[in-house]
Amino acid sequence: MPDSGWKDFETLESYIAKEQRMHPHSRGVFSNLLRRIGVASKVVTSKVQKAGLVDVLGMQGTQNVQGETQAKLDVLANDIMKATFRWMPSIAGMASEEDDEMIPVARKTSVDDDDHYIILFDPLDGSSNIDANVSVGTIFSIHRAISDTKGLKSDEPCILGDFLQPGYKQEAAGYVIYGSSTMLVYTTGHGVHGFTLDPEIGEYILSHENIIIPDRCKCFSANEANYNKWDAPSKQFADYVRFGSEERYQKLSSRYIGSFVADFHRNLLYGGVFMYPADEATGKGKLRLLYECAPIAMLAEQAGGLASTGRERILDIQPSDLHERVPIIVGNRREVELYEKMVAEHDAAVEKEVRTRN
Repeated sequence: MPDSGWKDFETLESYIAKEQRMHPHSRGVFSNLLRRIGVASKVVTSKVQKAGLVDVLGMQGTQNVQGETQAKLDVLANDIMKATFRWMPSIAGMASEEDDEMIPVARKTSVDDDDHYIILFDPLDGSSNIDANVSVGTIFSIHRAISDTKGLKSDEPCILGDFLQPGYKQEAAGYVIYGSSTMLVYTTGHGVHGFTLDPEIGEYILSHENIIIPDRCKCFSANEANYNKWDAPSKQFADYVRFGSEERYQKLSSRYIGSFVADFHRNLLYGGVFMYPADEATGKGKLRLLYECAPIAMLAEQAGGLASTGRERILDIQPSDLHERVPIIVGNRREVELYEKMVAEHDAAVEKEVRTRN
């Protein structure tokens, strides 16, 4: 018989079903959330791929809560994500980087309290690059609604405390990258798995199972134009890996796209470290804890890496605001720990100097 060319493959749908079978008491509520993320991403990618052909490029003329000008695709992707999850019985609330406040959703009485979740997302990370056809992405984070246990009735909406949970309590996190191909990468705390969208059949196919960050620092990703705004340990670390004599860094290249998803995705597959330290003058970071840093940190740790502010593990931070920003370094564990060591030594030296003066 002639070779049909058919090869066996595993889809996102079948993979989720297989994982669900590992939990005999599961009723598929959480699995449905992951499936809907896949559906939403297919709609977004269809819009991204039409950029330049229909009126979705350029600025919307509005600003988000951070005062940033919104691209048209920002608004469109945000609407798609909200429409995808608003009707789901298991969703108690949503929060988007593009919206000022949380979006409560009335709980459905047909769902047990323990099965309510909240979802946070950056609908289109890197959207400032969209007009230049640079890879962009969607980042998502899922938490169990903790207000289920605090006396709310099943038909009452979520509370702010549902969203202000540390990253280590995430039930799932992931991103979709819209580039030369569309790829969905996620974790539920049991490894990191990647699925590539096959446009011919419209299905996500398992292409990268159990991703582990290679133990090499091939890429250094940072906005080096901000070098003079960094504090001393950040400059020390950047100089050490870029110009140092250690053999590990002899083949290191500077690679910075300016789309967090794209920079992290490359380093996840190739090995490397991404950093966006605090501005020395303000002491503040740029990236959002709940929508960007926490979900990416969960992925990094599940892949054998680490994410830190330099002084605190990202996943341990207790959020105080829906749109809180933090500094971040994420990637190979060895490099992140080296950065933490440099920060600790710097802080100790500063503290010693202060004590000497007093």
